[in-house]
Amino acid sequence: MANQLFGFSLERAKKVPKGPSFVQKDNMDGSQPIVGGGYYGYSVDFDGTVRNDYELISRYREMVLQPECDSAVDDIVNETICGNFDNVPVEVELSNLKQSEKIKKLIRDEFDTILRLLDFDNRSYEIFRRWYVDGRLFYHKVIDPDNPKLGLTELRYVDPRKIRKVTEYDQKRPEQLRGLDLNTQLTQKSAEYFLYNPKGLKNSTNQGIKIAADSISYCHSGIQDLNKNMTLSHLHKAIKAVNQLRMIEDSLVIYRLSRAPERRIFYIDVGNLPKNKAEQYLREVMGRYRNKLVYDANTGEIKDDKKFMSMLEDFWLPRREGGRGTEITTLPGG
Repeated sequence: MANQLFGFSLERAKKVPKGPSFVQKDNMDGSQPIVGGGYYGYSVDFDGTVRNDYELISRYREMVLQPECDSAVDDIVNETICGNFDNVPVEVELSNLKQSEKIKKLIRDEFDTILRLLDFDNRSYEIFRRWYVDGRLFYHKVIDPDNPKLGLTELRYVDPRKIRKVTEYDQKRPEQLRGLDLNTQLTQKSAEYFLYNPKGLKNSTNQGIKIAADSISYCHSGIQDLNKNMTLSHLHKAIKAVNQLRMIEDSLVIYRLSRAPERRIFYIDVGNLPKNKAEQYLREVMGRYRNKLVYDANTGEIKDDKKFMSMLEDFWLPRREGGRGTEITTLPGG
């Protein structure tokens, strides 16, 4: 009978007969399958802007800067991480584990060590929030090479935009494929490792350091885009809603600023000046009296910018000789 522990199943190894298959086995952890001998990138396009994991995670983090989205994430994290002053929010349950009390005690001691290395009493809120927003969590398991028997000495957080799990498959030459069955020819796994680049995996051509799979603890959200083999965050469904909210707020402010004030109409008498001279004279008068207020949607500030002119400002119209001369009238606001 299999024993469940930390989401893993502990049971005796069994030889399961494997029939031939022409497809690779599913990697539900979002690892990128490549062919041995080179690293081939991939791209994905959400809403026409996101091309890879780096941009996808960056978008999730930008979404949390929206006050409404940040408040919703806070409520979710507060409901998830709960406890009192006497214990931590998580514990290991071994009541169904059919092992001796000595082994159970060793497991509990190791579990307490992990919590101590993570400083889970003080940082549980931050750890869960990172996992919820980014959709994945990476930790480097640090050991002392001079004395590996001491076990883990530190668990160091790794930015998910700088690391990616990769599964590599063998690429054999035609002469090496003779005598091999179909399953071995097409789906033989060669290596599994993590690719790390301190500058970030911003595009498909980035290379990095290969790290052994045992050195990294990886926890993903469990939500996956099967079309692109990418791990998604729990915030992915809120991308459209947050973008619509931002658009509505910005457009409302811009509309009220542009329609509320009254605008003036300047009729400038240019006399019998030629067309070029009349336009030059009109520009000189405009530059002398005109000012422009620009609304910045990113900072919410209003700046004075005189370099451009739009239809929402004052109107300047030339008037030939024989008219009523220079005149200024007012266009009421909307």
